[in-house]
Amino acid sequence: MNDMLSRIKDKFNLLQKRERKLLLLGFGLISISIVYLSIKPLFMLKEDLNEDLKASKADFLWMTNQIEVVLKLRNSCSSRNYKRGTSQDQITNLARRNLISVDSVTASQRKIKASLSGSDSNRFLDFYSQFSCAGYLIEKIEMKLSPDNIYNVDLMATEVEY
Repeated sequence: MNDMLSRIKDKFNLLQKRERKLLLLGFGLISISIVYLSIKPLFMLKEDLNEDLKASKADFLWMTNQIEVVLKLRNSCSSRNYKRGTSQDQITNLARRNLISVDSVTASQRKIKASLSGSDSNRFLDFYSQFSCAGYLIEKIEMKLSPDNIYNVDLMATEVEY
């Protein structure tokens, strides 16, 4: 290592004065360029992170302002308690309330199958909404219109806890 340094010094001393100045100036410029090129990505990263932080703060502020709206939308069910009696009783009561006929209801281990019939599709929509509010997750609905304009519905649902 010392041998190599002494050879470099010897070669450097053999150069003329202006060549040495030019070489030192070039070495200085190269050093500055290397430092600049190694630091520039860090500054760019800092700027990007600052922009991301501003965007995240704005998003967080917006979300904070939306808490009240989300709380209102969380559950569109009224405070009315539809859970009275067995699941078969609940389906029967909800169907009666919506003027829907219950053809059959079977319940086993939180699973419910029901066959319903009625003449107004809007009443079925009200029934589905109330049924969901009563704590049931509707998995499948098959709705068929008979030739005499009666809707026949086969419903599969699961009881859930809120």
